[in-house]
Amino acid sequence: MVVRPKILMVHNYSSWGGNLATVLTLCRGLPARGFAVALAAPRSEAYVARFEGAGVPTFDVEIKSKHHLAACRRYAGLVRREGFDIVHTHTRRADFVAGLGGRLAGAVTVSTQHGQINLDRQTLKERRDLSALFYCFCLRSFFDKHVAVSAEIAGELRTRCRVRAAKVTHIPNGLEAAPFVAAAGERLSFRYEVGARRWAVVAAVVASLDAKGHGDLLRAAAEVVSGGVDLHVVVVGEGHWGGPIISKAAAELGIAERVHLLGFRDDIPRILAGSDMFVLPTPSEGLSIAIMEAMAAALPVVATAVGGNPELVEPGRTGYLVPVGDAGALAEAMRKLAKDPARRQAMGRAGRSRVTLEFTADKMVDRYAQLYEELLQTKGAKA
Repeated sequence: MVVRPKILMVHNYSSWGGNLATVLTLCRGLPARGFAVALAAPRSEAYVARFEGAGVPTFDVEIKSKHHLAACRRYAGLVRREGFDIVHTHTRRADFVAGLGGRLAGAVTVSTQHGQINLDRQTLKERRDLSALFYCFCLRSFFDKHVAVSAEIAGELRTRCRVRAAKVTHIPNGLEAAPFVAAAGERLSFRYEVGARRWAVVAAVVASLDAKGHGDLLRAAAEVVSGGVDLHVVVVGEGHWGGPIISKAAAELGIAERVHLLGFRDDIPRILAGSDMFVLPTPSEGLSIAIMEAMAAALPVVATAVGGNPELVEPGRTGYLVPVGDAGALAEAMRKLAKDPARRQAMGRAGRSRVTLEFTADKMVDRYAQLYEELLQTKGAKA
């Protein structure tokens, strides 16, 4: 009987996003590559049902804070009891608690950094407070390997946190593009849902409603509309305070009837099929699954030139990159696309071609599987 290595994925963030999509893709793909995978997360979180629906075993462990020593002990006990060979964390709080728990239990420890490290989202400057310094100490001390989803994040691990280069590897996120290609026939049904006429231009954003630059998008949209463009903005995502703020801002800008807040949706392929461009004006980013989804749906992308966005968007070929906080530049890029359907289509085709060749789910899962195998072999050689 072949004993399959056991991996415990650890996550504790409450809303669905790109990092959770990546974790689910790994949980689905790794069993076919010889690994047994489970998820540790608070069972009260809605996303846990998605993993259970995909047949992923789950363990109910809540991490209340980065200093939650009881949770640390629970993780160490869980790893020993269930015989997990690898503990793989995906959020900052999980890095603190489950990373140490896995280390104490003697497991191989891996952390994936899905976003820019120790970045103050208000000032967009590097944090250097005690918590930030302690986090870097945690990353240096608790983990055998760090995965960065973009080249920029890999550099931050080496420079900001002084993690040894040998401990850092770069594995881009990957996507299963087929659902986004297949949804093309649903274009008109979605536009009818939001009241966008056949000739209107629909710009979509799929992101957390907190700190993703929605204010810049609304100001840019108002400028485009004032220039005579029949533009609608579709906003998909959740956030603690974002919805009311976005609604108020849209009303103040006089475009309330053109901004459609859809909240959480599980029909993203259909929404993108009914859109004409994708806009992500975020001040910080890792390697955006949302941008990949838009590219798979053959949409041109307008995004800020931060994080891994320049690794996805090729200016002038698959979309445009603009400076953070520059609503004017954002409006100009959106206006160019709104007034040129042929350009939108050409960029969309180029984006789909790129993502289906370079950023596939299979490539991502294969690279993680290879990493796990190498780490286990190294641990076996040292034993």
